[in-house]
Order: sequence, then C-alpha cells, then structure tokens
Amino acid sequence: MMEEQKRKEAYHNSRLGQILIKKGYISPEQLDEAIHLSENHDKPLGELLIEHRMLSRWQLRRALSSQSQLRLSASLSMALLTPVYKLLSEECPEPADRTLEILLKPLLVAASASTFEFDPNLSTIEIKHNGLIRLRIPSTLGELTFDDLQLINDGSKSHLELSLADLELTNARLFLRTIHNKLDPALP
Repeated sequence: MMEEQKRKEAYHNSRLGQILIKKGYISPEQLDEAIHLSENHDKPLGELLIEHRMLSRWQLRRALSSQSQLRLSASLSMALLTPVYKLLSEECPEPADRTLEILLKPLLVAASASTFEFDPNLSTIEIKHNGLIRLRIPSTLGELTFDDLQLINDGSKSHLELSLADLELTNARLFLRTIHNKLDPALP
C-alpha cells in the first residue's frame, strides 16, 4: 500500500514525466513503469526511460529544455508579481524600486478594482534571439505580458534563487489583455 502511495506521489510530482506525456513521447503506463523501476535504481527518470528504450536522448533533451523554461517562467512570475501583492495589501506602501513601480503601474491601477490572483505555473516564457524575454502570465485580470525583460545574473543561480535583482527592467514593458483564462472563467 505504501509503495502505491509513493508511486502516485512520484507520478503527480514528476513534472518531467508530465512533460513527456504531454509531448507524446511516452504514455502514462510507461511513466508508471519507469517510476516503478526507479524504486530499485539510483538513476534519474530520464536515464531509466532511455535505458529501457522508452525515450530517445533527443526527446529527453527537448523535455528537459521545456522543464527548464517552465521553472524559469514560474520563478520570474513570482519575482515580478510578489511585490504587487505587497503593494495592494499595503505591506510595503512604497516600492523599493522606482523602475518596477513604473512598470507595474497599469497593473496596480487595474488590480485595485478587483482581486488579483495568478498561478506562476501557468506562465509561459519566450527567450528571443537577442536574449530578451517575453513572459506571459494568466491572471484574474487577464493575460499579463512582460516584454523585453533581461536576466542579468551570471548563470550561477538556480531558478529558485532568482529575484528582481537579477532582472534588468529599464526597457521592460507590461501589457494587460483581458482574455478568458483558467484563473477566472468569468472573463470574456
């Protein structure tokens, strides 16, 4: 019984596994099999899938790239929008960074009229050829698009450690588009 519970938790928490299924690289049954095999081996999930010929190295690289982008977009979403919560709740009446205040001003005006919520796991990221970033975040106000963000860290930090200090916001822009989204089905 405990093994079954552990397997279900591993299945649920395996973002890589979910990405592989979503991309059509493996089936849910293959993921279950790999998770079961991983209980007896000390190998990463992707390596087990390759070893048992359920996945190619190319597919694993693509899935890991997608996983990295998901983590980066969630991390940047949190870094950019956590100050909005503080400003709206008046925990921090004046933002520490004037550039951030200017960037978020349209959002703060719109959010003051209603509840503002977002799920960082639903955000998507596009890294342009010039290294600038476009981040889209569904929220209860609609889709927030941060354009021309630039990472300024040296790459030594993990995605979980990123903060506003790792972003250049001087030329960044925020667009707010009211769309139907998963966070607020009442939106048109």
